[in-house]
Amino acid sequence: PHIAVDVGCGSGQASRGLEPHFQHVIGTDISLPQLQAAPASASAFLAAQAHQLPLPDTCVDLIIVAQAFHWFDKAAFFTEVERVLKPGGVLALISYGLCDVEGLEGMVRAFHDGPLGPWWPAERADVVAGYPDAQMDWPSLRFAETTIKREWSVEAFIGYLDTWSALTQAAKAGKSPLAPFSDALRKQWGPYTRTVNWPLRVRAWRKPAR
Repeated sequence: PHIAVDVGCGSGQASRGLEPHFQHVIGTDISLPQLQAAPASASAFLAAQAHQLPLPDTCVDLIIVAQAFHWFDKAAFFTEVERVLKPGGVLALISYGLCDVEGLEGMVRAFHDGPLGPWWPAERADVVAGYPDAQMDWPSLRFAETTIKREWSVEAFIGYLDTWSALTQAAKAGKSPLAPFSDALRKQWGPYTRTVNWPLRVRAWRKPAR
């Protein structure tokens, strides 16, 4: 394969994962600061709307969207995908659901849906569910659901939670829901690492060959 495009790439994490498999990898995002934060790599990065990719017709072998599809103008994006993908090319929507901590099952969900619930955008439910309503007329490709696993200390996990956008929104309103949850989590976690699991989901379609 020659060209892969990561749309809504942010700082390019998924883009870099494609580099061993494609001759050219292009990441696009509307946020110039995000693109500027991408570490140097073999990928090229372009500032662009998801539905206005600066690419010729039928030139791309793979388009991925990792954890960003819920922000797009979906109808316009699908039209653009049809324009730039080669016949036989693939579109893949990648998402990971809400994580869980082994031995502390349910704690993260209770925090996510309870104290943080009012601070999530409506689109959050769509990405956590794995974009179940996304539909294309092309043949779909099946991917077995898998799991991302990390062995983390409690402080590493709290650092991850602190990146959640809902906490940023809460902070703007003068709220700090992470502090009491962190205290409860430390008491339950213990002094060792625990396994954190995220369900990884892929919705994918292949553009019909002519």
